Amino acid sequence: MLENLYNLYINYRLFPVLVRNRLSYMVSMIFYAMAQLLCDLGVAARVVRDDKILLVQEANGRHQGRWGLPKGHVEPGESPEAAAVRELLEETGLEGTVIGLAGVRTALRTDGPAVFLCYEVDAHEGNVEAGGDEISSVSWFSLSDLTGLEWVSETMHQLAIDGLTHHVVTLHQKGLTPRGGPYAVYRSGRSRTRGSQR
Repeated sequence: MLENLYNLYINYRLFPVLVRNRLSYMVSMIFYAMAQLLCDLGVAARVVRDDKILLVQEANGRHQGRWGLPKGHVEPGESPEAAAVRELLEETGLEGTVIGLAGVRTALRTDGPAVFLCYEVDAHEGNVEAGGDEISSVSWFSLSDLTGLEWVSETMHQLAIDGLTHHVVTLHQKGLTPRGGPYAVYRSGRSRTRGSQR
C-alpha cells in the first residue's frame, strides 16, 4: 500500500506533462490505491441456547458434509452485523439479534487480506430447518458432541467450543457518535462471560 502511494506521488511529481487533468489523475490513482485495501469479509452467527450450539452442515463444495456456524460473506451495502443475521435466517430459518463480537480471524491470502467476524447472536424462538441448497442439515450440539464432527475449519471448531465453555464476548454498543447509517462499537471494557449481566 505504501509503495503504491509512493509511486503515485512520484508519478504525479515527475510526469505532470503526461496528464492533462492532474486532479482527475490523482483522484483515480487514490481510488486505485484504496482498492488495494479491500478485503474478503466473512461473518458467522454463533447461537447458544440451553448449553447447546446451533451448527449447520454444508451440502456441497469443498466442505460438503462438514459442520460449522451459519456463515457467509457481507454483501455490498450491508453491515457485517446485518450479514450475520441474514445468514442465520437463510441457513437455519431463525431470526436473531447481534449481542456481541465473539471472535475475529484474519489471514493474508494471495489476492489480499481476509477477515472473518464471528458474532454472538440471540436467536428468536422457532424451529430450525436447513435453508437453500447450501445447507443439508441444521442441529443443536452439546460440548461433548463436538469432538465427533468433521469441521469446516479449526477456527469454527474453536469458536463453537468457546461458545459452550462460557468464554468472554465483547458486547455490541450503539456508536459513540450519532450516525445516519449502521454503526457499531465493540470495546474490550464492555464484555461479559455468557450468563453474566455485566
